[in-house]
Amino acid sequence: VGLVNTLTTVLALAIIDKVGRKKLVYYGVSGMVVSLILIGLYFLFGDSLGVSSLFLLVFFLFYVFCCAVSICAVVFVLLSEMYPTKVRGLAMSIAGFALWIGTYLIGQLTPWMLQNLTPAGTFFLFALMCVPYMLIVWKLVPETTGKSLEEIERYWTRSE
Repeated sequence: VGLVNTLTTVLALAIIDKVGRKKLVYYGVSGMVVSLILIGLYFLFGDSLGVSSLFLLVFFLFYVFCCAVSICAVVFVLLSEMYPTKVRGLAMSIAGFALWIGTYLIGQLTPWMLQNLTPAGTFFLFALMCVPYMLIVWKLVPETTGKSLEEIERYWTRSE
């Protein structure tokens, strides 16, 4: 898991300016949804169909790959670009803190969800939670690839 995550993060850093932030999010989160649905299906039907646990490993590693190549790499690049210079440090600190709080909450709630929603239900819920993320990026986040920080700041402050 660590090796896949590390290598994929390096790959993301190498291609983020060529592919574009939003495209990486679209492809990566789409892959996350597919892998989460397949993991959920494994928990629903894997035993009755005699599917090897190798299936689970492959799609879990595919999920890690998709997450690392997209949202894990892109989120901090976008955070560093989207705030005006005068508030960037404070705003990034607050946003980073919020991300870690969310990560903590998911980590704390996952055992409860696995027990109460079943493993399949938990992974289906995680797949469903990816959809609003994609919609927010699609509708509210501009593509910043190839733009200067000044151009991006003008985009965010255009209504002022």
